Formats: sequence, C-alpha cells, structure tokens
Amino acid sequence: MRNKILLALWLAASGPMGCLAAPGTITIQVDRPTVSLPETLYGLFYEDINNAADGGLYAELVQNRSFEYHSLESKNIQLKLEGFVDFTPLSAWQKVEQEGGACNLSVESAQPLNDNNPHYALLRIVNAGKGVGLSNDGFGGISVEKGASYDFSLFAKRSASPDAPLRITLRNAAGEAIGTATVPGISTKWERHTAVLVPTETAEKATLEVVTTGAGEVCLDMVSLFPRDTFKGRNNGLRNDLAQAIAELNPKVFRFPGGCIVHGHGLENAYRWKETVGPVEARKPNWNLWGYHQTHGLGYFEYFQLCEDIGAEPLPILAVGVSCGFRKPNEFAPLDEVQPWIDDALDLVEFANGPADSRWGRVRAEMGHPAPFNLKYVGLGNEDHDTPGFRARFPIFVKALREQCPEIKIVGTSGLGPKVPLYDCMCEQRVDLSDEHYYQPPEWFIENQHRFDAWDRSQPPVFVGEYASRGNTMYNAVAEAIYLTGIERNADLVQMTAYAPLFARYGFTQWKAANLIWFDHKTVVRTPNYYVQQLFSLNKGDVYLENKADFGAATNLAVAASLDKATGDVVVKIANASGQAVETILHLAGVGATASEGTLTLLAGEKTAANTLEQPGRIQPVASRIKVGKHFAYTIPPMSVQFIRIPPGR
Repeated sequence: MRNKILLALWLAASGPMGCLAAPGTITIQVDRPTVSLPETLYGLFYEDINNAADGGLYAELVQNRSFEYHSLESKNIQLKLEGFVDFTPLSAWQKVEQEGGACNLSVESAQPLNDNNPHYALLRIVNAGKGVGLSNDGFGGISVEKGASYDFSLFAKRSASPDAPLRITLRNAAGEAIGTATVPGISTKWERHTAVLVPTETAEKATLEVVTTGAGEVCLDMVSLFPRDTFKGRNNGLRNDLAQAIAELNPKVFRFPGGCIVHGHGLENAYRWKETVGPVEARKPNWNLWGYHQTHGLGYFEYFQLCEDIGAEPLPILAVGVSCGFRKPNEFAPLDEVQPWIDDALDLVEFANGPADSRWGRVRAEMGHPAPFNLKYVGLGNEDHDTPGFRARFPIFVKALREQCPEIKIVGTSGLGPKVPLYDCMCEQRVDLSDEHYYQPPEWFIENQHRFDAWDRSQPPVFVGEYASRGNTMYNAVAEAIYLTGIERNADLVQMTAYAPLFARYGFTQWKAANLIWFDHKTVVRTPNYYVQQLFSLNKGDVYLENKADFGAATNLAVAASLDKATGDVVVKIANASGQAVETILHLAGVGATASEGTLTLLAGEKTAANTLEQPGRIQPVASRIKVGKHFAYTIPPMSVQFIRIPPGR
C-alpha cells in the first residue's frame, strides 16, 4: 500500500519527466544512450603477494619442492610474512628415520638436475632400518580428500641398491598412513618417477613422506604432489576452487604478474618472464620483495592459459629496466645495457603470438599450445616513481614496441596515487592506456565518484589498474560500488578496471588492508568487495543510459544505468552508503513498454559486516523478483548495492 501511495503522489506532482525531489526520484532516459561500455571494463589484477601463487592458486601441495629456498634475512625486505621465520634449503622438510634407520640429510649442488635448479636433497644411508628419507608438511599442512587422486612425482638417482624401492606415504596428523604408493627402483642417473596416491581419509594437515632402504647415497629433487582435480584438468594446474572463484567474477582482462613484484627488490631479482616458461624442473626460482620464495611453477604459460580458459584478455606487465621506487637504493639499468629488457618485451609478443617455428613461439608450442594466445596488450612499468631515470627509459620501450609490434596496445603507468604523477609522460608518449593506482579510505571513493567527469578526452584513456578502499567490510564494498557508477558514466575514458590485490592466504599475509578473496587450505572466502566486482561485471550492459537522480537531503547514494542489448533489459545500479533506507520512484522515459516483473539482486548488510573464515557467507547477494514498470516505487535499503533488471514489454 505504501508503494502505491508513493507512486500516486509522484505521478500527481512530477509531470511527464518526473521531477519530484521527495521522497526521491531516479529518471532514466532509455532512448538517450551516452557512451559504450567496453567489453574490458571489468577485469582482475593478480600478483604473487600473500602466497597467492605457491600455497595458493598454484595447486602444488609440496612447499620448497626443489630445495632452492635460502635465507632472506640479509635482503632488507621491508614487508615480511606474519610470524616471519627465515628460510633454509630444508624449509618445510624433516628427516625421517624408521625403526633403526639412520641417515645424514643435506642439500647439495655438485651434480644438479640442471643449472636453473642447482640444489637437491642428498640422503647418505648409515643404516637402512625400516626406512630412511624425508617428509614435507606443505604450507602449514597438506590438505587431502578421501578417495581423491593425487599425482606424485620426483626426480631421483642413487649410487647403490638400484632395486630398493621408494615408499611414498601420506600421513595424517596422528602419523597414521592414509595413502601409499611405490616407486619400484631408481637408477644412477637423474630420472623422473611418478605414482598416484588415493587417501583413505580426509586430512587437513597431512604430511608427504618419501623413504627408502638399501645402501649408499640417494639424491632427490622436484618432489611434487598435485591434486588430479585442477582447474580445467590442467597438468601443472591451478587450485580448482580458487580458479573457479576467479572465473565467476567474469573478468574480461587479467593483469599479471604484478605489481611491485615485477620490479623485484632490485634489478638482480626482478621478475623475468623467460625464467617462468619451459619444463617446470628447468624454471629458475626467485625470491620476491614480499618476503618469500617463488618456484615459478605458475609462470607465463599458465597465466596465458588461464586467460584463455576464463575468456579474459591477458595483460602482462614488464619492468622497463627500473627497480621498485619504494625500495632503496633505486636502480636503473644503464642506457647502454637496457636492450635485454627491451628484448624481453619484444620476445614476449613472439612467445604469445609468434608462429610455432619461431624461437619463442616454439617454446610455447612445445609446452602444448601451438596456436597463438592472441596477445593484444603489453603493460610497461608499475607504479614507477617520477624520476629522470624512468622518463629516459620508458620512451625507448614504447618506440621499440611500436616499430616491431605495431599491433600491440601499450599500457603505461601513471605512477601511484590519485595525482597520477606520470600521466603527463603517458600523454607525451600517447600510450593506448594509462594505468593509475590508488589505495584510499572508503570516503575518498564516495567523494571522488565524479573524478573522471571533466577529464580531458583528448588525452590517453585510463586503466584503473589497482584500487581498493582499504577494507573488506560492507561499507568498503558500497564505497567502491559508488565509485564504479562514476566509472561507468565515463566509460569512454576509463576502458579497464581491476581491484587489488586478488588473493590472501590466512596466516601467510603481508598486505592486510584489503584483499578480494581470502582463503586457507580448503575454504574460499569471497568478500563483500568480491560480490560488488562480480555483480558489476555480470550486469555491465552495452551502453550507458543518461539518468538523473534526486534524493533530496539523502547523501552517499549513486546511480548508474545501462542497456543490455542482447536481452533488451534496462539495468539500474544503485549504491547507498548511508545508514538510512531511502524511498524512491524510478521512471523510465523514452521507452514504449516494460515487463511488469523484473529481477532484483541485492547486496546489503551492516556497515562493519564482513565475511570471515568462520562465517564465509555472512554477506552475499540475494536475487528476487520485483514488480517493475515505466514508473515504480522502490525502497533502497541502508548500506546496500542493488541491480534491478527491467525487461522490455512483450
């Protein structure tokens, strides 16, 4: 009855265009499209921070599988893992001596598997007993499911007793065997061996054990355990539930592998994509500036493959011979030595797009993808500081890419912060997109929803490549939604967006201000921010529709509207960051008829509400059917984001 009264009042006072200020009006001009909404408008940013790769998206269950960890205590890392414990070549490994067994365990490098993977475990058997060897506890325990298949592999050789088998065992927290397999024997040369383990019970903190008997010395390397159930069933694949959470965001662009990680702590350990492709046992591991090690098992091939699997445009980011501006001292590759960095950019295009008989196209083909990945974008730089060194080097990269890869769109960095200190450089170089980043309080996003309204359209368009409102509460999510309404209104200028960071593993987290997805060994926690990103992506529409909202004295509200050409639906997006419900009347002008019933998807909750490991589903969207029409009343709940789809009349 209340809605009918409001509607009658509105119709009596508003006239044909509906201008009543109270209780509130939203007028959408369906016949006045303004700007097209790019396919790439909603994307994702991925960086290996918070153990997002090893121990996260990369499905490998063994930590330090190739014994390449080393101490980082002297690296002057400014951010470290919570409860930081320095690394050794035997981190996550323990010696096993069973029933009279005795051995010496060390990590050696005299006879390596290859030059990129120089270390391996050496067991010197003193007394075989019932078995000697080593065990791994993964990332705070190995999580396995009863009846599931797990693919085990390792490289091994031994000096004596070639017929002595390797016994592979999964043990639960009580030390009981819950899965076994056998490698019959190993030779005196490095060889890869495989087995399958099927646990007889579910265990959250299992260990993987490799033991043997016999005599002499046994060398082990690349000890691996993968769930068979990876995303899309890929070998060397991704953790299924985490990759599925990415896919369900419907991203149309995927920016990787960082982030500050691209620069490294210095040029010596900058991220070099060529070290991340080819056979996994021959990839060169690295340590990163977030305070831990990377196997690079999740490398550029896997990133491109993921993009293909989820239908997102890949956007790789490369350093331009400049180290991270936040780590001192800053380093710059000498101008007469910058060519290898330029070659990395050019060769990356060949790896992604080149024919299978080209040098780097052949590497891609040998990895199982003869067809090109159809790379369209390359990002140069990330949050670089405004220095003469950057300004001298950036144009050299732009020139080389334009001359040799003119089909590639260049995404340059505007620097960190809303003042975009390098945007003038991006304008001078006429990049295809300028990548800006900011991490601000939620109030900033509300206050700056009109940031792009008066932007100079003659300058390069914008990619909001990293942003977050420093929190994962409902209020943070609504503030970000308000900002996104302004981005949609200015989608002729803002071509892409990406919230950041994407992942954080509980207990392995350096960046705690805000993360889109939190997880542990078995649980995925989608934040309210996640659902805002997902709902905007799924309800983007094709063209933005002119609209006007008048909420009277009410503040902290924003509206966007678009037309979905495939369905004919008018999509109305409303965000309310206030603590009060707001009565409003929606009026669709310039439309012949609408359906009488539409769909409402509502995300709402208390201001401080958040999803947690204990309550992962506390805040989540709820869909329902509502009465709609050319004019209809609607009550906007407090602290909410809603998406109303109004179908055309039939």
